[in-house]
Amino acid sequence: MNTTVRAEGAVPAHSGCRVGPVRRVITSVAGVVVGALSVAGVVCVGAGSASAASVSVSGVSFAWGLSGEQGGGAFFGGCNFLSAGKAGNTGSSRLWTQADGFYSASSGNVRVEKPDAGGSFVEPSWASKCQDANGVAVSAGSTSSLTHNRVVFSEGTGSVDPAAGTASIEWSGSFTSVFYGGLTYWSASDPKLTVKADGTGTLTATASGYGADMNNPGKWVPLEETTVTLASLSGVEVGPQGFTVTPDYLGESVTVPAGTTGQAAKSGSNEAYWGAFPQSFVDFQQLTGQSSYWFTSGGARDRAKPATPLTVAYTIDSTDPVPSENEQTITATVPEQAGEFTWTIDASDRAVTLTDAVNKGAYLQSTGDLKPVKVTDTRAAAPAWSVSGQAGDFTGGLSGKYLGWTPAVLTDGAGAQAGAPVAPGIDTGDGLTASATAGHTKGTGTLGAALDLRVPSTTEPGTYTTTLTLTALS
Repeated sequence: MNTTVRAEGAVPAHSGCRVGPVRRVITSVAGVVVGALSVAGVVCVGAGSASAASVSVSGVSFAWGLSGEQGGGAFFGGCNFLSAGKAGNTGSSRLWTQADGFYSASSGNVRVEKPDAGGSFVEPSWASKCQDANGVAVSAGSTSSLTHNRVVFSEGTGSVDPAAGTASIEWSGSFTSVFYGGLTYWSASDPKLTVKADGTGTLTATASGYGADMNNPGKWVPLEETTVTLASLSGVEVGPQGFTVTPDYLGESVTVPAGTTGQAAKSGSNEAYWGAFPQSFVDFQQLTGQSSYWFTSGGARDRAKPATPLTVAYTIDSTDPVPSENEQTITATVPEQAGEFTWTIDASDRAVTLTDAVNKGAYLQSTGDLKPVKVTDTRAAAPAWSVSGQAGDFTGGLSGKYLGWTPAVLTDGAGAQAGAPVAPGIDTGDGLTASATAGHTKGTGTLGAALDLRVPSTTEPGTYTTTLTLTALS
C-alpha cells in the first residue's frame, strides 16, 4: 500500500526553505495480492511507479467566462457577449440582429449560460443576453454591471493523473466572443488543456474571425486560423473530480506594435487589476480590433478585464480496466489471517516545516522531521514488514536527490529496526530518490526520520514542491 504526501515550500532569497501543507493521498497500484491489510485483507505491492498511472476520462466539462468585460456593457451596441458555435460572416463591421441568426445559446457540445436571480445558470435568449442576473441591462458606466455569461464545453476526452498532478484534455466545438454588439468578433475552436506536474498549464484553441478597426469602419478582412493560448495557468491542483483555477492575468505584461494602444504603466492605483492575457492571444486580438480589451490599457473598463475562474469537471472511472488483446490480468489471493496490519501518519497536522536554510558554502541546508508513522501488526504469524520512502523531483527543476533522511524508531516495539541513512545527493548519489528502509521487523512501533535538504548555493529563490511516497510492504 502506498501513501503519497506532497511537500511544498519557498526558498526566500537563500534564507530558508518551508515545506508547507502535506496532503495524504491513497493511490492504487497495479500488482499482485500478497498479504493482509485491515478489513480488505490484501496488500498491493507496486510493480513500478509509486504513483497511480494516468487514467482516461470522457464526458469532461469545461466552463469559463474569459473575463468580466466579456459580459460587460458596451459604449455602443448594448454589450459584449458570448455565443455558442462559430459565427458566420456579417460582411462588415456592424451590429448583429436577431434576424441574422448568428447568435446561439447552444451548438453541439457547446452552450452559453449566465446566472439568474436565484443563482441558477440559464441559457440567455437574444433578448436577455445583455441583462444581469436581475434582468437589468448592463451598463458601460459601471465595471461591476456584468452578465457573468460563460461558455460551457461538454464531452471532452483525455487523461488525468491526480497523483502526479497532470492532465491532457481536448474538446470539440466552438464559441464566439462578440464585442460592441457585433462590431468585432472572433471564434475559438477545439480547445485543448494541458497541465504539468508542477501545476502550470495552458488552454489553447484554434482562433479565427474577422479583422476590424474602430478607426476604419470599412475594414473587414477574414483572418487565417491560428493556434493561440487562451489562458496560461499556474497553481493547478488536479483532483479526482476536476479543478477550478483563475488563469494568469494579474501582474502579466505584454508588448504591442508601435502606434497601437499599449499596456498602461503599473501603479499603486491600478496594481489590483493590472495585467494581461497571454501574448499570443493579445497578438491575435491586434487583428480583430479587440486588443486593448484584453490587458490594462488605462481605460475606464480596466477593472473588468482580469480573467475569471475556469472550471474543469470529470469523473474518474473506478472500475478495473479491461485487458487489451495483448495484455493479461494476473491475480493471486492469500487467505486473510487473524489480526490486522495497519499503518498511518500519526499526526493531525501533516504540515512539515524545515528550518531556515543555513549557507554551508557549497550548499544551503534545511532540516526537519518526518511526521511519525505508526505501524500496528496484530497478525498471529507476525510476518515481517517494511516502510520505505521515495521522493520525486521538486518543481522548478530542482532534483529530488537533494533530499535525504535518517530513519529512526521513535517508539520501540517488537524490535523495530531503523534502516540505513540516505545522504542528500548534493555531490554524488541519488538521495532519497533511491528507496531507503525506515523499519523492518515484526510487531508494532512508531517510525520517523530526520529530513535533510541540501541544495546548491546557486539555487534561485522561489517555491519548490515535491512528492514523498511512503510504501508499506508485508
